[in-house]
Amino acid sequence: MKVNKRILFASLIVIIFAGNFVRYSHRAAKRSYCDFRVYYATGERFLKREDIYSRPEESITPFKYSPMFAMLVSPLSLFSKHAASQILFTLNFLALIIVIILAKKLIEVQSLSLKENVLLCFFSILLTFRFILQVWDSGQVNLIMFLLVLLGLYLLRKDRVIGAAACIAFSIMFKYMPAVFLPYFLVKRKFKAVFFILAFIAVFCFFPMLYTGVQRGADYLRVWIPSIVETSLDHGSWYDFKNQSLYSLFLRFFTKESPYDFALPFFSFSQGFGLSLLFASLIYLLILIPTNGEKENETIDYALLFLCMALFNPNAWMLNFVVLLFGQMLLVYDLIKNRFRDKFALGLVVAAFALTSLASESLVGNYLEGVFEQFSSVTLGTLVLIFALLRLKYRTRPLWAR
Repeated sequence: MKVNKRILFASLIVIIFAGNFVRYSHRAAKRSYCDFRVYYATGERFLKREDIYSRPEESITPFKYSPMFAMLVSPLSLFSKHAASQILFTLNFLALIIVIILAKKLIEVQSLSLKENVLLCFFSILLTFRFILQVWDSGQVNLIMFLLVLLGLYLLRKDRVIGAAACIAFSIMFKYMPAVFLPYFLVKRKFKAVFFILAFIAVFCFFPMLYTGVQRGADYLRVWIPSIVETSLDHGSWYDFKNQSLYSLFLRFFTKESPYDFALPFFSFSQGFGLSLLFASLIYLLILIPTNGEKENETIDYALLFLCMALFNPNAWMLNFVVLLFGQMLLVYDLIKNRFRDKFALGLVVAAFALTSLASESLVGNYLEGVFEQFSSVTLGTLVLIFALLRLKYRTRPLWAR
């Protein structure tokens, strides 16, 4: 009977993959391969040891990631663009499956029936599927980065510090926001983990020189950080309605420079930005405050820090919010364990889902999606999740941990 269930489950996964693979293959070329074309073009230039931070075509957005990441994606450019995009899609699909497995291990899901396990996985994916689809369709790497951080946290809990540090450092080479975990580790006195993460970051920064040579590799490192500032931290990016960062919410709503009619012009740009930093600091402080139940508290803290990875990102485009999956899974697990008796918690999960996902283009159309994004609906939904997790953290003890 167990074998039959496993075969059935594996068959279902294969069918879901095949359907999405065909769907993606038909859409990718029509959408000019979206963000993936940046990786593909960068990989070509890296293999030729050319400047990876220039913009030879206006149709391709600037490359903003580390030289190590350019080296990592460069083998994809040995294939045709279409075949390479399919390879990345396959990796992203596998990454989602492993993310679900690792998230369950980190939460330490136990004492659930088969039906309850299915419900947990189904709702965790459903509540964040908008962002999963964004990653798949855009050819981005956020799911793989998410996977690396989860693996690092899992290894850290098993006291395999060097492996954990390598995973987290490698994820920072993708995009820098996993660094949000480092202050937390310092406060929690995980000094060895922080030391090795920084050591691996240094190694990964210089590793591409083995291929490019010292001079070209040094040129890459010299241009890398300034290119991020130039292309990602301009006023236009801060105010862009697609940017769902905490900073953009404050800037759009409360500053004189805001281009939106609904803005209340109370502050200058610097004042509004400072206020958002103060609010972000308050959230982070609440994460750092310890409570009873060390392991359970740590798990909730990890869920909150994943939300911070998205919310504190200066360029919090929609696909960055795929990391909400861990927090949603934790909240759904708690609801399942308490038999959905906590109606307030259920209401918060539903409200967060409504704000983050129900305003997608496929449901409300392009115009209304843009309106909701102007009003930072995804930001507000993420803040609801933060409140739900903080409430779970400061409860006497989570029901799922009793």
